[in-house]
Amino acid sequence: QVLCLSVCIGHINMSQEEVYTNVNLAINFLVSLLKKNWQNVRTLHIKSSMGPVQRIY
Repeated sequence: QVLCLSVCIGHINMSQEEVYTNVNLAINFLVSLLKKNWQNVRTLHIKSSMGPVQRIY
């Protein structure tokens, strides 16, 4: 059984630091929703609307 969560974390007018902060907050929030927290995470990917997927974990 696979659970896939996705969330928007920024827009083009945001600075790199703001996007980085939002990525960290979003990951920590989404992981906190899982019963076993990080033990249930196999991979994390980040993707822009037009770009390729980047694996970050």
